[in-house]
Amino acid sequence: MTNIAFIDLEASGLSARSWPIEVGWCFSHGDPEALLIKPAAGWDEDAWDPNAEALHGVSRIELLNAGAAPETVCAALNNALGGRRVYSDAPDWDGFWLYRLFQAAKVRQAFELSDFHDLFADFTPDAFHSLAAKAAVTAPHCHRATEDVLHMKTLYGLAAARVD
Repeated sequence: MTNIAFIDLEASGLSARSWPIEVGWCFSHGDPEALLIKPAAGWDEDAWDPNAEALHGVSRIELLNAGAAPETVCAALNNALGGRRVYSDAPDWDGFWLYRLFQAAKVRQAFELSDFHDLFADFTPDAFHSLAAKAAVTAPHCHRATEDVLHMKTLYGLAAARVD
């Protein structure tokens, strides 16, 4: 089993104007890292969705007080993940938010985003759902970046153990 990387982003909402508020990443052999993201000057405050806040539990005040600047977040991501294929369980949304993040930082993304589900191409849907249910017990998916990359890491580990 290679040391595969996983990524998850949380956001201000699910609209075309939404922006990233948190990013987490983890390797299959390693501990997760996560950063809150301070809103960039050009990100629309009207894109803040109270329903999204209720889901992830992060407030705008918390982002302003504890968030890292987009430039800092992009540097950390490129340093950790540069040159790698990184797996997301929502690559369309996470790719969109990564684009917004790197655009705000005026930095080029140094890693490639792939679909997490591609790692399970050899599993039947029933087998995958069984593994996902087991992973949810020890590492539930809960709309926070750290926990959600741990969920992916756990699910991947269960699948790898089953294949090996």
